[in-house]
Amino acid sequence: MKVTFVGPVPPLPGGIAQHSARVIEALRTCGADVSVLSWASQYPPVIYKGQKRDPGATSFPGARFMLRWWDPTSWVRAGRIAKQSDLLVMPWVTPVHAVPQRTIATSAKVPVSYLVHNAIPHERMPFDEKLASASMRRAAQIVVHAQSVADAVHELAPAVPVAVVPLPPQLPIDPQPRPPRPPLRLLCLGLIRHYKGFDIAVEAVRVLRNRGIEVECTIAGEMWDELEEWERRVAAPDLAGSVTLQARYLADDEIGTLLGAHHMLLAPYRSATQSGVLSLAFAAQRPVVATDVGGLRESIEEHGGGAVVPPNDPEALADAIVKVADDLDGAAARAGATSWTWENVARALLRPAM
Repeated sequence: MKVTFVGPVPPLPGGIAQHSARVIEALRTCGADVSVLSWASQYPPVIYKGQKRDPGATSFPGARFMLRWWDPTSWVRAGRIAKQSDLLVMPWVTPVHAVPQRTIATSAKVPVSYLVHNAIPHERMPFDEKLASASMRRAAQIVVHAQSVADAVHELAPAVPVAVVPLPPQLPIDPQPRPPRPPLRLLCLGLIRHYKGFDIAVEAVRVLRNRGIEVECTIAGEMWDELEEWERRVAAPDLAGSVTLQARYLADDEIGTLLGAHHMLLAPYRSATQSGVLSLAFAAQRPVVATDVGGLRESIEEHGGGAVVPPNDPEALADAIVKVADDLDGAAARAGATSWTWENVARALLRPAM
């Protein structure tokens, strides 16, 4: 079976590129002959502020970096290449790519499987739903990692079959011994953006300190919010240096070390679909305290390795941190118990060509 995969792969940065690499490897493990077409220029600068390449990543073997967001001829060429395949697989990340992806699919004239990360982006733009619906309705199969995303996809493309497959860890993570306590070490990991709610984690640290609990929190990831505002926030005198800000791009090989240096992960998101960071924490045998948005509850309840709280509630977040910390051994063991595999994801994507 010949498959053309069109989407970001390393050295393009971020979780979507890592996710794509794992999917391609799993497709090949399942017996598919996979050609990989990726982006030479992925986004308009006004849309994506982050690092354009991961300086520590090697280029994905065999990938052709030929697509440009501004060049329709590159989309048509990709479609003509995909026409030689039995199946076209594309990750759906943002409606910004709706026209390129639809052009590729139209030129290819083969069944399309979409792997939908966010049905609609966190920061809305005009015509998002119309663009997403027009693209997804042409799919033969859609695969998602959370029921909440499946529900959104059903609204956009009600006739297309949707498979919900849990999200495995996107990086190889070896569990490390937990650091000594006190202090209790908390980690917020990922792009520092308003919807991630990392400022709520800082308020929860303040609540815990006021209760006399020794706690330290690291906020680590690329900065999309205002840096000066964050520097003022973490320098507040009543925090007494208990919050550390690592506002920079994190290479893949740093993630396991960061998780190993902390006792638990915090995901106090204001909104979400799912989060690859949770799977990485589970692989590191670190419990997670997250808010009840998107598919985060599904991920945590599957393991029992953590707790779920309402969004925008520092007191509830602090209470949950204490509860999980009181049973850290049990929570860590439950977090690490998973049978989620990339082959399950690959088999769901391959269904239209089987």
